[in-house]
This record gives sequence, structure tokens and C-alpha cells, in this order.
Amino acid sequence: MREHMNKLLPEISIIIPTYKRSHLIGRAIQSVLNQTYQNFEIVIIDDSPNDDTEKTIKKFNDKRIKYVRNKIRRGFIGAKNQGVKESNPSSKYIAFLDDDDEWLPQFLEKTIRVLEEKKDIATVSSYAELRSQDGKFIRKMTGESNEFWKVRVGNGSVIRKEIFEKENIWFDEKILFEDLDFGIRMAKNHKWECIPEALRIYYGYPAVIGESHSTSFTQETPSEELEYFYKKNYEIYKKAGKKALAWIHFIIGKTFCRAGKIKEGRTHLLKALKIYPRPEYLFYYLLALFFPKAFKNLSLIILKQKIFRGKL
Repeated sequence: MREHMNKLLPEISIIIPTYKRSHLIGRAIQSVLNQTYQNFEIVIIDDSPNDDTEKTIKKFNDKRIKYVRNKIRRGFIGAKNQGVKESNPSSKYIAFLDDDDEWLPQFLEKTIRVLEEKKDIATVSSYAELRSQDGKFIRKMTGESNEFWKVRVGNGSVIRKEIFEKENIWFDEKILFEDLDFGIRMAKNHKWECIPEALRIYYGYPAVIGESHSTSFTQETPSEELEYFYKKNYEIYKKAGKKALAWIHFIIGKTFCRAGKIKEGRTHLLKALKIYPRPEYLFYYLLALFFPKAFKNLSLIILKQKIFRGKL
């Protein structure tokens, strides 16, 4: 009976890009299989070299899991686009899940309910629990405000598939902030919603720099690559006002500092502070000025959250 009911529900394709996470991806997959909403497929795009990822996935022995192993590495962002293209043509929705995170059992049920009831909503996410890598609860992560220039669409988002296929909005594979870049393009013409309930678990950055896409940039990363998002979308943020323009300078400034390019990072952080003064901007500017090595310590992210209770 339950299987029959599930077939009446719209199908969703869950895209999980993975790279050398055989020890973590099982947790992510199991969290999808535990969902109260069961009409889905899981599309796993594996960029890993020879490791145990495929073996881990095959242990689940579930026909709804589609496993694609790339011979040539596509990269984290390319794997997202590839996953959408590999998804079942019958799927109405697309969702993204990072290979080291997980969903609580009602994530799909509640997000899809919003999309089914509100036809003008293009994407839905939810609050999340931020936890350390060892599972210790840190705090609740809330969604961004109604400001379109902060909308991120990626991990933990459920999206109408037509956004990709009919409107031709895809992730920019040359950019570091692909979720933000996708979000602001989508938000130009669509509404979005964040359910004010923690329905997923986001695990903090790994202890080793380079094990995550978000920490993969270094001093060798060209400045043009680090600044590409800012230059591409500068006019959008300028038109949105001082608050928006200061925020993007702040984001880019932190990125430069984490890459070890402190001088360029300070320039952006100072601009943020001058355009729209905030204690958080001052904190990071002073950090870049007097304690630049602190940006190499990923625990700084958690410290900042405890001080300001800011939104990710």
C-alpha cells in the first residue's frame, strides 16, 4: 500500500557529489533512505580515485541508487551539473546533499509539501543543526533573510527541475561561490522559502585544509579565481545598496585571507567596513591586520559564530 502511495507522489532526484569520502558517504545515503518521503532516486557522482567509495555504496543494494564513477574528475561543481543531467527524466524536483552531511527523516516530506502547495516557490531549504566532525552540536543554523543577494542554492536545497531544463540556470563551474551565484540568478525572477525548523545536519569543515571544496583554495589559487564571483556580480550588489555591496566585499575579503593572500583580503574587508560599518566586519579586519595566521585555523569559523551568532 505504501509503495503504491509513493508512486502517486512526485519523484525527486537527490544529487550527491563525492570525492574521497568513503568513510562518510554511507551516513549521507542512509539519511536519504530513512526519509518519510520515499519516491526518490539517489544520483551519486563519484570523482574519487581508486578507493572504497564504490564498495561502500554497493553495500546498500538499493535499486533507487544510481552510481556514476567519473574517469576524468569533473570537480565538485561540475558533478552537481552532471548529476542533474544524469537524473531520471520523470523527476519533478532536484535536491543536493553533500557527502558528509545528512538529512533528518522529514526533510523531503516537508520541503516538497511547500513546493506542491506554493507553485510560485522555486526552491525550498530549511534550518539546520551545525555539528562538529565528531557529531557535537554547535548551534542551529537559520536561513538567510529575504535579501535575494544572500540566497544560496545548493546543499540542503530542493529545486524545481524546470529551473535547470526550461530556464537554463546551471551552476557556474568556474566560480568558488557556486551556490550563491546560482541563488542570485534564480532569485531575480522567483520566490524561495526556508522552513524555520532544523531538518538537516551540516557538519563543520574538516580539520585538514583541502578536504572540502570550501577550503580547497591556497596561495597558489590565482587571485582572479578568488575574485571572479565579485567581478561577475558586482553590478547586482551595487544596485542592491550599500548593505549588499559591503557584504560581498566582506565575503571576498575572508576568502582571500583564508587563501593566505592577506593584503588583498584586508583591502576588501576595509571596503566592507567603510561602506557599511558592522562589528563583525571590524573584527575580521583587525584579525587580518594583527593575527593573519588565524585564518588558517578553521576553528575561527566556529569562534566567529559563537561571538556574533551570524548566519551562514
